[in-house]
Amino acid sequence: MPEDIGRRIARLETQLTAISRAPKLTSASLEDATLEVYDDKGSLRALVGQQPDGTSGVTVVNGPVPPTPAKPAVTPAMGALSVSWDGQFENRAVSPLDFARVEVHVGPVANFEPDASTLRGTVESAQGGTVTVPLGYQQWWVRLRTRSLSGAVSAASTAVSGEPRQAHTADIAAGAITADKLSVGSTGNCLPDPGFETGVIEARITALGLPWAKIEAGGADSPCCLTIATTGGEPRWMPYEPFTVNPGDMYWLGVHYRCSKAWVGSGVGISLVWRDAQGKILDTGSVTAPEPQADGQWRRISGKVRAPEGAVRAEARIQAGEGTAGEVSFDNAEVRSIMTSATKGERAEIGPDGVRLFDGQGEQVVSLVTGAPNYLSLTAHDGTAVASISDNGAAGFQSLAVADKLTWRGTDLQTVLDRMPRGLVAIGRQKTRVKSAGTEVGWFEIGFDADPAREYRIVIDAHVEPSAGGGELRMRMRDGGASTPDLRSPQVQSAVHQLARTGAWQRVRLELPISGAALGGGRHRLLATFDVKEGPAGQTATLIGGDGYPAFMYVEDIGPKLNESGGYNNGGSTGGGQPDPKPIPQQYTKTYAATWSGSYDRRGTYSEYYGDKILQGYYSETHGTLAALAGFPADVTKDLAGATVQRVELFLYFDHWYNSGGGTAVIKTHGHSARPGTFSSSSASKAVDWNRNEGRWVDITDLFDPARTKGIALDPNSTGSDFYGRAHGVGQANPPQLRVRFTR
Repeated sequence: MPEDIGRRIARLETQLTAISRAPKLTSASLEDATLEVYDDKGSLRALVGQQPDGTSGVTVVNGPVPPTPAKPAVTPAMGALSVSWDGQFENRAVSPLDFARVEVHVGPVANFEPDASTLRGTVESAQGGTVTVPLGYQQWWVRLRTRSLSGAVSAASTAVSGEPRQAHTADIAAGAITADKLSVGSTGNCLPDPGFETGVIEARITALGLPWAKIEAGGADSPCCLTIATTGGEPRWMPYEPFTVNPGDMYWLGVHYRCSKAWVGSGVGISLVWRDAQGKILDTGSVTAPEPQADGQWRRISGKVRAPEGAVRAEARIQAGEGTAGEVSFDNAEVRSIMTSATKGERAEIGPDGVRLFDGQGEQVVSLVTGAPNYLSLTAHDGTAVASISDNGAAGFQSLAVADKLTWRGTDLQTVLDRMPRGLVAIGRQKTRVKSAGTEVGWFEIGFDADPAREYRIVIDAHVEPSAGGGELRMRMRDGGASTPDLRSPQVQSAVHQLARTGAWQRVRLELPISGAALGGGRHRLLATFDVKEGPAGQTATLIGGDGYPAFMYVEDIGPKLNESGGYNNGGSTGGGQPDPKPIPQQYTKTYAATWSGSYDRRGTYSEYYGDKILQGYYSETHGTLAALAGFPADVTKDLAGATVQRVELFLYFDHWYNSGGGTAVIKTHGHSARPGTFSSSSASKAVDWNRNEGRWVDITDLFDPARTKGIALDPNSTGSDFYGRAHGVGQANPPQLRVRFTR
């Protein structure tokens, strides 16, 4: 029987209720597809399933801007800043459910904008955390930003400043670590207590029972030194604890030594005794003083040694040779490893004294070291030497380009060249035949630019052909200045030649030496003219020139302008008994080398430590602010008595300044005839900038008093580093010199 409509409705209601109560997607799946999740405004918020890059999962997109983190806590750390975030947000905002991380950004100013270049770390937990950021020693600013899972970023937090702490205060307190607590070689020196000041070597002397060795006051620019008495007639040495070495290792040895004035012995030095694995001595590498002097002066020796095959340990010794009297003191001992790229052949060596490079044959091609010859050799790709600098400073180059000043013996090369003739500055040749029948006629013009500081020679040279013998050829030189010269222009020179015979050619010449100052600086157009006079009626004269007998006119620069030194002298021609005329003043230029020099500690007492070297300025408290004096021979005062001094120049050579870019010499004068025990000088001074390894002449005319000045002083009276420099003194390669130009 067919189902009625009521039953069907009831059954459908029952089925609908069952479906609505059943779990959704019980048997559903996504086949290579993505489920997109939208909010109530239709904006995409998430992707579920297959992702655009081929992976599967859940990706949050288009999330809201997260809240701004609270400002960080910034504390200094050694060479870094410690940045902490407490998990809180500004305005007490709640942590977003799509929280990803908090970014830590660091910048040099407070208002910097965070970006990828300023990101220095992240805090991954919403509970907060701490990040340590290594930074340089300056003030830095820190800002935080929140980043959500969707990539949205918050505004930056308030900036907080901080400055990393350097290695002192709480990290390493001053005096907390003394030299005796440091490991041997931590400073590169294999010897402990190299200055004999910490008690380590003093204790070793006691432990070894060395009665002839002691630590006493008065080192080489230091408080203490090691002294070995040399009265036993046998070698004596103070041994250090051995240290491990490898065969082929190279070491640089150095030590200051001082032989007492009563010392009598065979030598002093520092050495490494090489031992094998069984303790047997294989060899000894030594650096010894070449000629020890018994004068109580500190000197330094240094050199390098190499460990032999089989060496595993080395024992350093400071030693005095066989001695019968006096004592030898030592200070600042060093044994340092030399870095080398190979044991032989082509290699580089870097040691405390500098750098050495060797070619494939083991020959040194570069030696840039202290306390030993320095030189440099540059070679092309085929090994051919193209440039070199020898150990005494002599240089050789294939070619040399100098963009600025080039000096020669302390004088700018341009100045040297200016003292020399410059040769022809104008020249012309004339082939036109010109005849004079008794009136002046023009013949030849030439022009040049006159320098008031130079001397010139102007010459006219030709042949003349007279129509008859007798009479005179009168040649003239006229100066038109910058204008066209003519027969009315001023005459500056003339010459008269007697005409010998009819039709006979003869050479005629006019010459004028004159300074540019006498002519007047600037353009000058010179005109050669002539006429014929005092001859037979109707006489003519013709100036001629041709290919085989050229006529010419030239202007020659013959050197710098000179002061005239000639004058009238009647030669006693006015009668017997007349006195000789007053001598004509003569100009002289004389150069005097310094005869003594020295430096003065604290601008006071003479420093025996520096000897004849002349130093100025402050380097250490040991010598304080240094000043120096140099004196010149008595001939200076003698030569200048009654003379008129025109110019005084001083030559100094500075081989060292505290700054590599050079320094400032402060020059004064003094009146000491010999080196005094204490320093004093005039108050007037001249400051001159100077380069390293530069010798130069300086004009000190304004400082020089011919009646009182006997030498010069260096005295900046300043502790500034720009003023500490060392110049050569008497006995060195480039001692002070004085050059005086005067008339008498």
